[in-house]
Amino acid sequence: MTPVYTYLISDLVTNRTLAEVPLTGVRYSKKLGDSGQLSASLHLGDPRVQTIEPYELTTPGRRVIYVLRDSTPVWGGLIWTRRYESNSAQISLGCADFWSYFDHRKVLPVLTEQAYTDPHYVAHRQVFWSMDQNAIARNLITLAQSHQAGNIGITFPPGPGDSAIRLERTYFGYQNANTGDALRKLSQLLDGPDMMFDVGPIDRNGRPARWLRLGTPRLGQVGSAHVWEYGGNLLSYTWPSDGTRMATRTFATGDGIETGMLIGVAEDRSRYADGWPLLETEYGYSSVTDPVQLQSHAESDQQVSRLPVVLPTLSVHGALPPTVAEIGMGDDARVIIKDAFHVNGIDTLMRIVALDVAVGDDGRESVTLTMNPLLEDVT
Repeated sequence: MTPVYTYLISDLVTNRTLAEVPLTGVRYSKKLGDSGQLSASLHLGDPRVQTIEPYELTTPGRRVIYVLRDSTPVWGGLIWTRRYESNSAQISLGCADFWSYFDHRKVLPVLTEQAYTDPHYVAHRQVFWSMDQNAIARNLITLAQSHQAGNIGITFPPGPGDSAIRLERTYFGYQNANTGDALRKLSQLLDGPDMMFDVGPIDRNGRPARWLRLGTPRLGQVGSAHVWEYGGNLLSYTWPSDGTRMATRTFATGDGIETGMLIGVAEDRSRYADGWPLLETEYGYSSVTDPVQLQSHAESDQQVSRLPVVLPTLSVHGALPPTVAEIGMGDDARVIIKDAFHVNGIDTLMRIVALDVAVGDDGRESVTLTMNPLLEDVT
């Protein structure tokens, strides 16, 4: 059955629903560890928008679009760009989920009036936490939302709270740290928590919940993996292999300059016995002052670089089980392929890290899944 899609525009600060709009050309994505996107068009010639004041309704930075699939919220985020063309009476909208809001926020304690008169004030502020990494992520959101006009109603869904991995983090005012980047850096640590901004059930006032989902440290379904089989509910796939970022030894550079710079090193010497050469790479973490954290970055970078990488994408049926509404970021997927490329066949587990959905104006879906990077020994 073809799903029914509806689209709401709401106010960012109050989450009050302003209008239901007939968007066309809709394409939305959800991602682990980063901001999902949405693009769509609003045709002012459509009779359903004759009672709408489009200029105020689509103001970038103030309005939110929600995507509802069969009345269930599946995406939400801010309008950041719009382009109106008078010849076609069409507004093109560019949106990003709530992670993008925190890309416009700084990790700072609530400022006093001194900040506006003393040029040394901000540089001397600092925020320090020693606690579970998930609690740090929640505190980053809570702190950002404690500033005047900074509360956009992000909450945390019920479920497991902590990851049992304790960290220390200090954010100095002089670093001018970005809240969105601070969240990304947490998620990129070895055993760092999966995280994504999402939407939840609609309350009695018609307002979808705005959530930050955190893994412990992984997000994903409980129970058996989703199954996609080529020739069945798996329509097609791409298998791009890339050896340019392979490294057997990685360097993670942290805070400091010249001889005072911190550098973490990780190496997989076992690869040499298999005939691989020494390959080296470097990643920068200039704000990191903790040697333990820096070493964690080096080891994490080395793990994901130890062989050529494949970033598979799967084109799947959106209406066949598992449906779009049943697919969660971080879910496990059992993928079965046997064809002219995989002559011997593969039957392997992958994780879903991004979902991209193009919604036809008739409601039909074109669904693409991006899977976690795989090392070329998957077969």
